[in-house]
Amino acid sequence: MSFIVVLATLLINFYWRRERMLPVDGGFERWQLYLQNHGSQLPDVLTRWAGTLPLLALVVPLVLVVLLLWLVEGLLFGLFTLALHLLIMIYCLPRVHLGVLAEDYLERWQRGNFEAACLHSETLVPGLFGDTVDDYADMHALFTRFVLVCSFRRVMAVLFWYSLTGPAGALFYVLLQQMISQNIMLQDPAAHRLADKLLAVIEWVPVRLVALAYALAGDFVAAFNRLRVRVLEGLDAESGLDLLQDSARQALGLDAAAHRELEFATRASAELAAIMALLQRTQVVWVVVLALIVLVV
Repeated sequence: MSFIVVLATLLINFYWRRERMLPVDGGFERWQLYLQNHGSQLPDVLTRWAGTLPLLALVVPLVLVVLLLWLVEGLLFGLFTLALHLLIMIYCLPRVHLGVLAEDYLERWQRGNFEAACLHSETLVPGLFGDTVDDYADMHALFTRFVLVCSFRRVMAVLFWYSLTGPAGALFYVLLQQMISQNIMLQDPAAHRLADKLLAVIEWVPVRLVALAYALAGDFVAAFNRLRVRVLEGLDAESGLDLLQDSARQALGLDAAAHRELEFATRASAELAAIMALLQRTQVVWVVVLALIVLVV
């Protein structure tokens, strides 16, 4: 069943245009706010450690999901279980269609409407460019990194952990990401560092497997050589994302000399189009990798 869910998730991710938010979106944020407001009612022995409330915020939804999966197990020949797995995976998917986002961005960018490309993307992904970026080259670099990171964290890594640990593992990974980005319960620096380290540990293996998938889907020699040099880098989430981006750029196989001769707008447009094509090919490789994981595990 796991492989069926993986294929179905990829198809949903490809065809689902994300024209509206899901009813459950914002639920985890409200749950964190509730815990933050009522955490003082817990016994003092629990609140002495800064990680207690963040841990509760993560564990309680997982316990509910595991309990629900146990209750529906075997009902209607497993169809309820399959449906619940799919619903959890849909929740884990990004709230923007990366293909459509990149197409809209490129359509405006290629016409020279750089500001329109950035404003439209910022509307769909609030906070994408931050408050201090005012250079189009920097904005384009941020957009390209967002596409790669979102594709990894909300699709490929989610499917990886689903294949290994089931829907609860995939959900835990996504909820941890949301907790770090929302920063509601991680005001304590020690708790924030612990969450960042945990995320880095969770992503260490899938980052390197996806980088290898980039190599298999693109310029293998260039991408694999870059991966080989950096494969044993330490546990740091941002360093892992840098490795991912670096490997993707090496896998594009663009003629460096000819590429540098192009004007910036044309060069940036060609690079982004090549990255989107690489991601599509990588998903095919990733399906094969996950199929092997499912068969072995």
